[in-house]
Amino acid sequence: MQRLGLLFLLSFGHLVTDMMGGALPVLLPVLKSEFSLSYTQLGVIILVSNLISSVIQPVFGIWSDRKAILWLLPAGCLVAALGMAFVGFAPSYYFVLIAITLNGIGAAAYHPEGSKQAFLISGERKATAMSIYSVGGNIGHGLGPVIAVLLLSLSGRKGMAWFLVIALITAFLLNHFIPAIQRQGDQDGYVQDETEAGVSETAVKKGVLYGLFLLVMIVIVRSLVHIGLTNFIPLYVEEYLHGSKEYGALLLTVFLLSGAVGTIVGGPAADWIGRKKVIVLSFLLVTPLLWLFLFSTGIWTLPLAALSGFVLISTFSVTVVYAQELIPHNVGLASGLTLGFAFGVGAIGGLAFGAAADVWGVPAVLKVICLLPIIALLLSLALPDEKKGRVGGQA
Repeated sequence: MQRLGLLFLLSFGHLVTDMMGGALPVLLPVLKSEFSLSYTQLGVIILVSNLISSVIQPVFGIWSDRKAILWLLPAGCLVAALGMAFVGFAPSYYFVLIAITLNGIGAAAYHPEGSKQAFLISGERKATAMSIYSVGGNIGHGLGPVIAVLLLSLSGRKGMAWFLVIALITAFLLNHFIPAIQRQGDQDGYVQDETEAGVSETAVKKGVLYGLFLLVMIVIVRSLVHIGLTNFIPLYVEEYLHGSKEYGALLLTVFLLSGAVGTIVGGPAADWIGRKKVIVLSFLLVTPLLWLFLFSTGIWTLPLAALSGFVLISTFSVTVVYAQELIPHNVGLASGLTLGFAFGVGAIGGLAFGAAADVWGVPAVLKVICLLPIIALLLSLALPDEKKGRVGGQA
């Protein structure tokens, strides 16, 4: 019971940390209007946000594998909120970029350590436990747009400072329960042999490297789709469908919160039928769903957004656990690669999508985004069976 409570606490910290990132897409039209920005400049904001918060995660992951740094949990959450609060008071475009960088550093610090601790205290059903941890981030991304719209309506851009109040409470709770998280991890019997502590000292087999490479590529493609849809749905609704800001935020929230439900289902499903089968099935279904969503009208738009988000994000926790089981003595690094580095490399697409939208328009870019899951499907079919890719002699 204590294990479950600690998992939910880590998940809640994940929720609050990612909520700020979820708020950013709703801020983009506001920033575009206030600072007269182009789509390319908005793409730079997206790139900085995702690149900083993601690509440096493996650095924190390697640090975490070598030394217990649970204090990064409250610190990361707090720094992320400070960055978002500064976005609300930034006097220029360049100060916005600095604030987004601070927010990204906080998110990068929280994720590898949070994912590592969730893995250590998970017991045998690791994909299920990781889905509990991951769903917090998915819910946070989903709630971010709605909360941002509320704060904008109440206090304008400066209303982003209220995120800091939420983060202070969360950081206090995380800091208070650090000893309990540490004890639970020790009780679950995770013992890292000093001769196996680093990647350079671990006998990593070719099959493991092959599996990790494919997983990273799959997450890159998935992040391109996820980031592209997340950042362009509000702009598409407001500027091309002539819908309201509130409807754009609602559509995005439905998409992201349905992804949170998908994460809850995806983890147990992976424990039941296997990691690879869940990944393949997800990408097999998501392309037709995304196209139906893009061309839908009226009452069909919301349910198709929900189904698309559910299927696309259902593999979120599955890919993390797959990587952690491939290199079980470098759990922090595995988390940083799949939650961070791969997602961040995919975020470069945010800049490319912004530049493309300036030339060809948002609708054309969205059509390309909806075709990308086909690449991920082909890569997932090439994944080795998870039982054959473990470190330690089960090749």
